[in-house]
This record gives sequence, structure tokens and C-alpha cells, in this order.
Amino acid sequence: MADDQKLSTRIVDLFGTAIADMVPDKPELARDLLIRAFEVKRFQTRHLPERRQLPSGRIGARVALEGVTGALERPDEAVFTSIFLPTEIFLAMDLRPLVAEALADFITGARAEEGFVRAAEQRGIPETYCSYHKVLLGAAAAKALVRPRLIANCSVACDANNTTFKWLAGELDRPHVYVDVPYAYDEDACSYVADQLRDMAKATQEAYGRTLDEARLSEFVARTQRTLDAMARGLPLRRGHYLHNDMGLEMQQALALHLSLGSEGTFRMAEQQLRDFPRVERFEGLAIAWMHSAPYFSPSLQEMLDANPNAQISVSDMCLNQVSLEGWRRDGAGRLEVGPDGGLVRNEGAHAWAHGPDEPFEAMAERLIKNTFNGPAERRVARMRDIAEAVGADGVVCFCHWGCKETMGASQLAKRELEAAGIPVLVLDGDGCHRANNAEGQASTRMGAFLEMLHARREETAR
Repeated sequence: MADDQKLSTRIVDLFGTAIADMVPDKPELARDLLIRAFEVKRFQTRHLPERRQLPSGRIGARVALEGVTGALERPDEAVFTSIFLPTEIFLAMDLRPLVAEALADFITGARAEEGFVRAAEQRGIPETYCSYHKVLLGAAAAKALVRPRLIANCSVACDANNTTFKWLAGELDRPHVYVDVPYAYDEDACSYVADQLRDMAKATQEAYGRTLDEARLSEFVARTQRTLDAMARGLPLRRGHYLHNDMGLEMQQALALHLSLGSEGTFRMAEQQLRDFPRVERFEGLAIAWMHSAPYFSPSLQEMLDANPNAQISVSDMCLNQVSLEGWRRDGAGRLEVGPDGGLVRNEGAHAWAHGPDEPFEAMAERLIKNTFNGPAERRVARMRDIAEAVGADGVVCFCHWGCKETMGASQLAKRELEAAGIPVLVLDGDGCHRANNAEGQASTRMGAFLEMLHARREETAR
């Protein structure tokens, strides 16, 4: 089996190197070969899914692959957008959102990211810029992407969002919509963002020649709220259970919960988790709560965290940043309460959202403003504490992705606040998509030492 894995890795290495070498002179061929590779992977997720994954995990992987591959196969239906912008408007019009993080993750999976990073840097994009965005910019600069009809993004949550899409619009000569998101929620802020989303809907209809059916939009928003409700309710069900996940699957599920939020597939994934988690075997290893993106391609971290009985990622904030925890019952210490069925308990008569599907634009605006990646870092850290406590995490890994100033800035606050609450934190520097920026040996040493410390801490507590 080990020899088969080595051969497979070698084949992918050769393929990725060949694609990277084609980018400067044969960008269209590089694009076409990548699409063929993604189609093969999509076929696998449809017909030969990973046996070790739970049914919910297989659904999440399939939704993510369908979204990215479909957008590349049908560029006339693609919309270039940022990961936190609500996508129900596009989905309700049968369009296909494509974000930097999704494109970069899949190109990295093919080991071809280096060619696109080089293309971006040759056009003057700084080396220190976010690698996810560099891959997208490099693909555009090298003319390896078919131009979309519309580019749309919001200010949440990073500096790169405020420059990448403006650059893309100029480079590709395409209309651009920008949604400005206030930090704090109130009804005036909600109306302000809702009006911008209405303008975005109008621009989308004009660009694609399609009509938005608001009744259908409401159906997507309703599914979104049911999906996020299921994600919240199932948090405690992760505690002490073997989730059969890995870093790559965690990122695929995060993509499903952003690119395809409101779709039938993502709703099925969330509902299936409520059935999967209580039925799986008990997990006695370390439970890790992960903050930000994950370097799913790192061999040493894969060995420590992927399908490992000694440690697993039990939850990540990239999958729970849009969830509302308003209205769920808390105990005297402020921790989320668990009901008889093992899930969270709603306070009687309480609602998660101020706006329902009958006000789709306000509902999307509310979710966007309340996103825990928006606003002060304290909001994100508070969410990290909530979900870490809910799953019984032994520790938190705060992954400082290359070029992400927001996470770097929040990391020390997270370490201070979470450790004050009794949750150990490892701040780990690296890159979620560009291998060249990952210090593999250092990451392995630090993660290994952190896990050893958590084991020792657990043993000491048990005495």
C-alpha cells in the first residue's frame, strides 16, 4: 500500500510540474488539463468515494468538487467572487460562484500552484501577498482563465479582497460589484448591506441576461438558515466521536458551506452530520479545534491529524463562521447547553435570525455582518471558544496562513483569551496552498510537541 501511495504521489508531482511549466507559454492547455484532472476527481467522488469518510463527508467533498469543476467547465455561468459574499443570488439564477480559495486549493491538490504564483509575481504582485489570491491573479495574468461576465466581492474579511477583485476587473475588463460591510450589526447597517445586495442582483441579471426569481431566492435563503441551524445543533455531537475526517475534507466542507450554501447538497451534508456523528465509534484521542485554513498537503501534519486514532480535527472555524448561536441555551458559565438528544437546545420562542427567508436580502445582509470573520477579532475568538468548548477540544491550532494579516493579528489575542479559559493554543505559521512557503520540518516539530503536551496535560488531569 505504501508503494502504491508513493507511485500515486510521484504521478501527481510530475503532472503538477508539467502544468506549472506550461503556464507561461501554453496557458489554455494548462487550464484544459487541470479541468480534465478535476473531472477525474469529480468522477471519483461520485462513483468511488473515500471509504473511510462518513456519508456526510462524501457529500461535502462532492459538493465542493461539483462547484469548482462546474465553474471552470462552464465559464459563461461562472462568477468570480470572494469567499464570504452570500451566493444565494447566484445559485438562484443557476450561476456558479468561483472563489480564490477554492481555485487555489484545487490547483494545489494537482501540485501545480507554483506556475500561477510565479505568473502573479512576474506581474508585480508582492511575494508577501495571500497565496490563495496570488494563484487566482496568476491564472488571470497568464490568461489561463476564461473571463467571467461579472466579478463581485465584499469587504469581509481580508485586505486582499479589497485589491484582488478590483485588479481582476481591470485586467479582465469585466464589470465589478463591491459590497461594503459595516463591522457592527444594527437594522440600519442591515438595510445598507441589503440594498447593496439588491444592486448586485440587478448587475448580475444585466451581466448574464437572466431574471432573478425572488421566490426561488427565498427558498435558497431558507435552506441556508436550516443548514446553519443544523451545523449549530450538531456541534456537541462531535464530542468524543471519531469523525473520519482529514484536513483536506475539512477544507472541502468549508468550501461547500460558502460557495454552495443554500443548495440542496450542502443542506444534505449538514443534516447527514446529525445522523452520522451519534452512530460512529467513540474517539479517545485528542480533539483539536482548528482556526483558519489548513495545509492539507503537508505530509507530516497529515500523519499526525488525518485518520489518526491519536488526534483529529474535531471542528474548524471556517465551517462555523456563518452560524448563529443566538437563541441557544447557555449555562451559568456561559457555555452552550446540551440537550437529551446530544445536540444544542434552543431557548423557548427564541430565533437564530432577526430576518427570515421572506426578507431574503435582509437575511443575507444580517448573516454577512454577523459573520465572525467580520469586525473585531474578539468576535472571532469568542466563536472559537464556543465551538472548542462545545466539542470538548483539548487544544486549538491557530494557523497563520501566509499573507493573512487578519489571522496573524488575531493570533496572539486568541492565544491569550483561549488559554485564560483553559484551552491551550498553538500558533502555527505556514501556507494553506503554496508549498514553498511551508517550513515542513518546523511545523512537524511544533505540532508534535503540542500534541505531546496535550497528552501529558490530559494524563495529569485524569490523576
